[in-house]
Amino acid sequence: MEVINMKLLKIDLTGINYPLKSLLLGNEDTWGSMIAVVADLTPDQLTYKYPNYTQRCIAEMVNHALDTQYGFYTKNLILGEKLLEPLYKDLAKTAEEAQQRILDTYQKVVNLWKNLGVQDFTKEIKTEWGQILTGELALFQSITHTHYHVSEICFLRGLGGFPTKVMG
Repeated sequence: MEVINMKLLKIDLTGINYPLKSLLLGNEDTWGSMIAVVADLTPDQLTYKYPNYTQRCIAEMVNHALDTQYGFYTKNLILGEKLLEPLYKDLAKTAEEAQQRILDTYQKVVNLWKNLGVQDFTKEIKTEWGQILTGELALFQSITHTHYHVSEICFLRGLGGFPTKVMG
């Protein structure tokens, strides 16, 4: 099987300072790992679910991670826009399609984040479940949430017998 070798576009960090610089670098690392962890999956592996256990398949995890960072954290919590419909109503059928979705959504997120100002990072946000956080912390949580799903995909790959070395 041919491994698709897509890469995120490098971000020009000239003139970008903390906290955005740290957030962009962390996000680049996380989404680079997501691209790598799905790179060699077959269509059957993308939809694999461990028998007799309820969880998302890998393609569902990718869609969820994209929707959560772009829609919930960035558009909703940071920009105050109403939650959008899912970015993708269907599942990626190939590793290349999953990677392209990751690349496209990552670029949308970067474009939104690069236009954020100090007020976006410092504003207080109260979630519907009562958590109070700053915009900076919300974006940091969006990165850690995504990386959780990278780890989850690694674990599911191992259970399915198609392990990866992406995370060690």
